[in-house]
Amino acid sequence: MKNEKPAAHPKVGIMADSHGQPETIIAAIAFLSAMDCRPIYHLGDICDSVHPETAETCVRPLRESMVTAIKGNNDHAIVVNQVGLEQEAVPKKTLSFLRNLPLMTQYKNAFFAHSLPFERELGLASMIGAMGQNEASLFFEASPQGLLFRGHSHTPEIIWLKGRRILSQTLSAGEKVGLEGRLPCVVTCGALTRRLCMVWRPAENIIECLSFR
Repeated sequence: MKNEKPAAHPKVGIMADSHGQPETIIAAIAFLSAMDCRPIYHLGDICDSVHPETAETCVRPLRESMVTAIKGNNDHAIVVNQVGLEQEAVPKKTLSFLRNLPLMTQYKNAFFAHSLPFERELGLASMIGAMGQNEASLFFEASPQGLLFRGHSHTPEIIWLKGRRILSQTLSAGEKVGLEGRLPCVVTCGALTRRLCMVWRPAENIIECLSFR
């Protein structure tokens, strides 16, 4: 029997806010796949409500690569704006995909949302609410060892609880952050429109902000 290499620590790829740029989505999927990331998440605003004509080409690579997607406010607006039009700018299959996207999902101890993790309390408004200290505090109280990955704000950032203080740090491309001692925390992954994405290594408790070309 051949000697098998031990399985590498799993890596999770995270992207958000492509805003109607299919070529950026394709590049990010290729980049994260080359790093052996699986699963891969897109945290919403896949599409841009101003450019519904690109919705199909944005959704297609996500479906083909089995990327788990979350609904963003632009994705919701695309669906709402097509209602009642005699000639829809977006194919029905794509509209159905966007309409049925969840507001939040979970993997291991991590939650994935477009902005806020309060879908039960806020419903669709959870996609657009800002993540301030009050919102972070509510998440920390509800999930004392929780980890939230979000998009919406476009700038990579980590917010964590230290004692009774809420601290925050903006992240730069290439920066690694250990999560040991920083849970619970909220991580904003950065926008694909800025060529930014993130890798999470759950077994090593590390996140890494990355830039791709």
